Amino acid sequence: MSDALEALLSLYGLNIYNTYGAYLLGTCASLILYGVSLHQLYRYFRLYPTDSLSIRVSVVSLMCLETLQAALLVHSCYTTLVSNYFNPMALLYAVWSLKIEPVVVALLTVVAQAFFARRASLLGTRSRIVTCIALLSLMLHLSLAIAAAAIFFRIVNLHRLQHSSEWLFSASVSSATVADILLAGAIIRGLRRTRATLNDSPLDAFTLYVVNTGLLTGVFNAIPAILAACYPRTFVWAAFNFISARLYANTLLSVLNSRKFLAGREIKIFGSDPSSQGIIARAGHLATVERWGAPQVPDRVPAVINISVTAEEDVDVPSITNSIHKVNSGTSTVGKEL
Repeated sequence: MSDALEALLSLYGLNIYNTYGAYLLGTCASLILYGVSLHQLYRYFRLYPTDSLSIRVSVVSLMCLETLQAALLVHSCYTTLVSNYFNPMALLYAVWSLKIEPVVVALLTVVAQAFFARRASLLGTRSRIVTCIALLSLMLHLSLAIAAAAIFFRIVNLHRLQHSSEWLFSASVSSATVADILLAGAIIRGLRRTRATLNDSPLDAFTLYVVNTGLLTGVFNAIPAILAACYPRTFVWAAFNFISARLYANTLLSVLNSRKFLAGREIKIFGSDPSSQGIIARAGHLATVERWGAPQVPDRVPAVINISVTAEEDVDVPSITNSIHKVNSGTSTVGKEL
């Protein structure tokens, strides 16, 4: 049956190994990473049950999209490869779960990268400019993914995909890769300015500079971008894209679970003078930076705090009283002699 199936698919220019074979392998690998994400999610809610609302909403939204994508992958594989096992012609038609897959992956990417965009925006004016460019690239990624899904719904079967539409896959993944590299570069620049990891082990440095910055997802995203440009009529690029999409949740939760809250603890400031207000604003900024797991970039001009010290002297009251009594006694004696 396999020879007949290969002969049938070859008539339409398709191959079972680089289409649904690669699709199945990518699904299996992505489900393993999904399990890692669930474990990280459990640790996150155990370690930070009172985290800020915006971060918790981002985490919950991301994991909902991760779960939806995992369900779509399993559905498309089961429907095509199991339910239609005795119907080889079904391999030529994409099920609805496969057609909406690009949009779900794009939404997942936007939610995850919005978190890293917030981290990068806390590093200064230049980083904010880079963040704006990255956000524009993410919007382009989402738009191209929606266009690709619309084309999937419009065509009857896979072999009728027009060559003029093949560039959408590569362009969509490439735009996400550009956003990844830009945001990772901004965060790495902030880490270099802190100079806080000079004595760390190579493994810690790799985790901090490659994993927690999002550079790993950017490098891995380049693989499906290149494969989509070279082999757009296969699912090899999609298999790698499923894995890179899983890395977003792994990276985001890795950043959140490795945070250390130090700024703002046990700080009490009295007074309403301008210097006190500046200290309060600085402490609030440091707390926000730590909450989002961003590098703490040092100030270019060190803050100056005027400190006035008042010294108090203890006076021995009993000794003064004895001296007064002695003076009074001497006065009385002189009066008697007179």
